[in-house]
Amino acid sequence: MTASVHNATNATASQSGPENQNRSGSSEKVLDKAREAAQVAVAILDIAAQATQNVPYLGAISTALATFMEVLDEIAVCKAECRSTTEEAKALRDLIQKSETKWVHLESGEEDDLRTVFDELGRVVLQCLCTLQALKVDSRSRLDRLMLYFKRDEVQSSVARCRGQMAAAEKQFNTAVNLENNRILRELRQRSQLINNTQDAAPPAAEKPVWRLRAANAIFYGRESEVEAAVDLIASRRPARVAILGPGGIGKTSIALAILHDPKVDAIYGDWRCFMSCEATTTADAVVRVLADAIGVSIEKGVSSENSRHRLISHLKTISGIICLDNLETPLDADRNNLEEFLNEMSALPRVALLITSRDTSIPAMKWSSPSLPHIRPFSQDAALATWDDICHGHDEYALQLIEAVDCMPIAVNLLARLASVEGSAKSIWVRWQTERTDLIRTGRDEHRLFNVAASIELSLRSLSHSEEAVTVIGIICIFPSGLFDSEISMLHDALKDRLSVNRAVTLLKRLSLVYTELLHNEWTVIRMLSPIRHHIQQHHISDEIFLMLVDSMMQQEEQWEDSEWDEVLMLGFHRPGPCRERCVDWVVSDPKRTNDVEFLSQAISKAHTLGPQIESKLHRALGDAFNELSEFEKARSSFSQVIQLDEQLGDRQTQFGDWLRWIWNFNDEFIDREDECQHLDEVQNAIQKAWELGRDESGVWDRYFDGYYDLAWAQHFVNEGRRKRHIPVVHRSGLYSDNESTVELDFDDRRAAYSQLVLTSPPPWDLSSILETIETLHRAREEHLLPPSKGP
Repeated sequence: MTASVHNATNATASQSGPENQNRSGSSEKVLDKAREAAQVAVAILDIAAQATQNVPYLGAISTALATFMEVLDEIAVCKAECRSTTEEAKALRDLIQKSETKWVHLESGEEDDLRTVFDELGRVVLQCLCTLQALKVDSRSRLDRLMLYFKRDEVQSSVARCRGQMAAAEKQFNTAVNLENNRILRELRQRSQLINNTQDAAPPAAEKPVWRLRAANAIFYGRESEVEAAVDLIASRRPARVAILGPGGIGKTSIALAILHDPKVDAIYGDWRCFMSCEATTTADAVVRVLADAIGVSIEKGVSSENSRHRLISHLKTISGIICLDNLETPLDADRNNLEEFLNEMSALPRVALLITSRDTSIPAMKWSSPSLPHIRPFSQDAALATWDDICHGHDEYALQLIEAVDCMPIAVNLLARLASVEGSAKSIWVRWQTERTDLIRTGRDEHRLFNVAASIELSLRSLSHSEEAVTVIGIICIFPSGLFDSEISMLHDALKDRLSVNRAVTLLKRLSLVYTELLHNEWTVIRMLSPIRHHIQQHHISDEIFLMLVDSMMQQEEQWEDSEWDEVLMLGFHRPGPCRERCVDWVVSDPKRTNDVEFLSQAISKAHTLGPQIESKLHRALGDAFNELSEFEKARSSFSQVIQLDEQLGDRQTQFGDWLRWIWNFNDEFIDREDECQHLDEVQNAIQKAWELGRDESGVWDRYFDGYYDLAWAQHFVNEGRRKRHIPVVHRSGLYSDNESTVELDFDDRRAAYSQLVLTSPPPWDLSSILETIETLHRAREEHLLPPSKGP
């Protein structure tokens, strides 16, 4: 409220005295309404000057006029003049009320000329109210009434002046409205003429143009939260600006269509919903022209890019609707500056909501609606299975394996289900997946990204054409199925910093949604890649140079890499004939413990014939362990036998002891609980005897410690159990049981204590009586507190 009006109001209230406070409820209400109307009118002037939105101009002025007429009814000294002035006010009020709905767009802050007229109108009504308030025309005080009678000429003059102001305001109001109507008609004629000129004598359309909108996908699961969040933004943040971001094939298009077809969005925008694919557009001008065509705006050939954009934006200024730009990354990558300029103009439209989808997360810096949608991830296993079931009418274990193999990536699940539906078996598709990988996931011969996973991935990889280092780094990351920790990314960055920037490349890959970051429960951060993308790059985009670069960098920090990561690198290299395989074989030859792959070790053995028995022995030992893990015991025994022969040539007694232990325990693994184990008891017994001998040094002292003794003792027990099955007397006791039938097992501490005492006098094996006597002696000594328990060597 302005200072002068505020002071006048206070002065009027202070002069009314006690009589004014006791006046009738009706008069108090009238004065209250007058004051309220004055405050509303002043608020209109103040807020209009501040260009604030959501101010009800016409409703406020109409209310003020109603109050003005009530105040005139209180005046008794000049009824005729008041009636005329009341009629003027009533006519003006009726005119405003008729215009109130027509000019409702004034409330949103548009049409500055008309707003000026209404501001002036509010000022006139306010001035008239203040004039009558100053005369105290609504006072019930006798003194005020008497004074009003003596001032009847002044009152009559004031009322007449108000009447004149009202008439002038009405005339100004009509003039402004007529001018606005003429302006609108003129614009309509110009648009009509423009349409007629661009249609080449075609007959005028019978109906308004309907915006182009694709149907929503019939099979759509697991995206309820994303759709709900976007719809809430569109409904509550009008006009909303919503971005759907994520890797190719993740379901962004399906989510966008579900949003556009949501009942709430339909209720808001009706036919003014447009879906437009930017996949075939490579410039901002192409986006403008395709969008114009999609919403029925004709732009003839030869019109400049600037004029095309101006025509489209001018058309959209008059419309309330929602537009979706799908696959925005294509023009964004090719013509970023011009496209960002166009999107900024789109974002300034007062009643057009904007929805985009993009693989590129570096979208234009405009005021996007908050909170933004999270990066779109693969859907849940339940949603993937529901999708599969809709296509194949059920699923089995192979369908589940396929879904897990592609990380529940929507496009891959959809296309694999289609293939299984055609083949009639998920199992056959699973078998093909093992060798074909992403090359399998396609429908027919169609090369479109929606029907071919490889094509979808290649579309994303095009954005790397200008960054060779990003191609290199994504080739490295795809080798590791579990991803790479931040610390490992840092190691690679340091190892390769003279050739490329790993950190810079990872940032670009994140931007293009080719890799993603996951925070593990232990708060470690890992960089990962979706399975279909990883397999496709492994098949088509890893050069020998990239692989050898990785191997060299890992060897610089060999101990800091996990064994499982070495396995991945070696296996990939082994299946790449040429320098990659040669490098990996050489590496395994230098340290056979680096792998347990049978084929790999066999290749290394064939190359190690000329490198001496020591290297051959290590390789055969690793191969025997690998066969044992695969339960191929006969092959393992053969490998261990070769190891024994090679180590005998080398004369390494301690290594030979370990070789015989491996041979014995492989035998135990092979024949335990088998009926034919008894046929080989003598062979195993001879091996045990050989191991006892190898456990002694040149002077006959046992130097294989308790563990070596304990392993052979259990092997002896295995042989003894076999002899009992064949009812053959037991010759060599294991020393692990206290009775002849080996049913009462000795306490472990007793065994260890007996070993520690007996080994001081002779090497194992010992007969059972010696062991039991030693244990009894130790027990008596402890009871007499003469000897503490022994820990042994």
